[in-house]
Amino acid sequence: MTSNALSARLLALDSDIVTTRSYVLRGESCALGRAPTCDLVVQHPLVSRLHARVERNGTHFLLVDAGSVNGTFVNGRRLSAPHLLRHDDEIGLGSARPLLRFDDPEATEVAAGHLRYDDRQMRFLLGDRVVDLTPMQVRLLRFLYEHAGEVCSRESCAQAIWGADYRSGDEAAPLDQQLAEVRRRLRAADPQAARDLIVNRRGLGYVLNLEG
Repeated sequence: MTSNALSARLLALDSDIVTTRSYVLRGESCALGRAPTCDLVVQHPLVSRLHARVERNGTHFLLVDAGSVNGTFVNGRRLSAPHLLRHDDEIGLGSARPLLRFDDPEATEVAAGHLRYDDRQMRFLLGDRVVDLTPMQVRLLRFLYEHAGEVCSRESCAQAIWGADYRSGDEAAPLDQQLAEVRRRLRAADPQAARDLIVNRRGLGYVLNLEG
């Protein structure tokens, strides 16, 4: 990865509501909420006592809603799944109004072959090129992206695509077809990419490899 996770921090955008102006993310998890026991206290009636968490994921961080009443937002969009934080992401707790900004001073220019998700546009980019994906393929790749470096079972991948319509045992051929198409479209976005970002772990599932 290109950034140093130890330098990442959360910056308050409203010092009347967020009690700490700058919080460096040194630990494995940072609790956000109204309770005084939270690592970062946000004093607003729309914010739950324990509202969300920022969790370390290798050299990056995930923003996870903790079952809040009014939701957690990134760049104006309500989260429906953990979000891999990127430099300058704006975080809203209880409403889309941004209260925090994720700051990574060590962020570098995006290299060719580097996959990232643009939460504002709801699309993937490989280097500086948009990856042309169907909504179904975006759901699959976003699930792998949010669990980058982890083995995702075939069943969990199928559930990410088809949700409530998924029935266990039905995923084999359709899932293989979707994975093959996502790989093809990634290669089309960056023909010079020398590696396959989605790695098959035989008998276990798939890993999205964002390293190196």
